[in-house]
Amino acid sequence: MLRGGFTRGEVALIYGEAATGKTTTVIQAAIASAAKGLKVVYIDSDHSFTQQRFNQIAGSRAEAISELITLFFPETFSEQRRIVESLENYVTSKLGMVIVDSISSLYRAAFSSVDSIFNLNRDLSRQVAYLGELASSHHIICIITSQVHSRLTATAADIEPVARRTVFHFPRLILRVRNTPKPSVKEFVLERIDGTDAAKSSCLVSLQENGLTDVGL
Repeated sequence: MLRGGFTRGEVALIYGEAATGKTTTVIQAAIASAAKGLKVVYIDSDHSFTQQRFNQIAGSRAEAISELITLFFPETFSEQRRIVESLENYVTSKLGMVIVDSISSLYRAAFSSVDSIFNLNRDLSRQVAYLGELASSHHIICIITSQVHSRLTATAADIEPVARRTVFHFPRLILRVRNTPKPSVKEFVLERIDGTDAAKSSCLVSLQENGLTDVGL
């Protein structure tokens, strides 16, 4: 569906409700990148990356692969901004992937204490733009995830990413993840690819202890 996978030089967005497998997806992507000998910078703003989950997905490769993954655990949105804007310091010829999971959780948490919503939105926009420039300039993959909230329409309620206008602007690949009636099966919906809105093709995946697999395999 992704025509070969995540693309170097681009930002990819994965969004969806809780427990849809967003974190599992990016952990699995990080492991796949590190398994090729590439370094990964993983910014865990949700504090959802656990050693146990990493070991389950990585299996026997966990110890060797872990040396190639640099983890950050920001506590505030301003700390997340400082980490994102310092990523240039971690760029080497071996850097293959940057992950921010999620780009919007600390942004949402900052609403209760921020003086200016305009400044908050500007900071988020700068972070996503910086990731886009980093990906393009250094030919790396940047994957961001986003929490969602409900949006009322004339006919029904739907979900959209937090700060949709900002997080939708820069990514050239957008995937929405949805739950299905079967808890272990998730639906990935392709909404944008190569910078162009897609015809919303989709696929079903099975969320297992060792990561995501095609349904039926």
